[in-house]
Amino acid sequence: METAYRPVLRLKLRTARRLSIAALAALGIGYLGSAVLADPPRWLFVALGLLKIFGLVGAIALFIDSTGQHANAPDRLLDERQRHERDRAYVLSYQVIVVSMFAAFLYTIPAQALGWWLPQIAPAIDLLSAFAITSLALPGIILAWRGVESD
Repeated sequence: METAYRPVLRLKLRTARRLSIAALAALGIGYLGSAVLADPPRWLFVALGLLKIFGLVGAIALFIDSTGQHANAPDRLLDERQRHERDRAYVLSYQVIVVSMFAAFLYTIPAQALGWWLPQIAPAIDLLSAFAITSLALPGIILAWRGVESD
C-alpha cells in the first residue's frame, strides 16, 4: 500500500504566494519584453534573460513544492476534499490559459488589418514558452492561493 506523497520542496503558503507573484511577473516581463523589443541594449537583453531564468526556476519550484505535488498526486493518495481542490485548480488553470491564448489570438485579427505589432517566429516561440511555463506552475499557484495557513 502506497503512503502519502513526499514533496521535494515544502514552502509555507505565504512564501509560495510571494514566489508565485514574483515568478509570474518575471515570466511576463522577461518573455513579453524579449518578444516586443527587437534589438534591446545589451544590459536590457541580459536583464530580460535573467528574468526569464528566475521565472522558470520559480515556476519549477512551485511545481515541485508541496502544493504543486498536491496538484500532481495520484487520486489514491488524496482524500475526497483534496481531489476536489486539485480538480478545481486544474479547471481554473485550463480556463486561464485558454482565455489568455484566445485573447492573444483575438489581438492578431485587428493587428494584421491595422498594422499593429505582431511577433516574428523567435518572439512567438518566446511567448508560447511563457504560456507553457506558466501552465506548468499554475495549478500549484492556485492551490497555494486557495490554501489556509496552518501555522
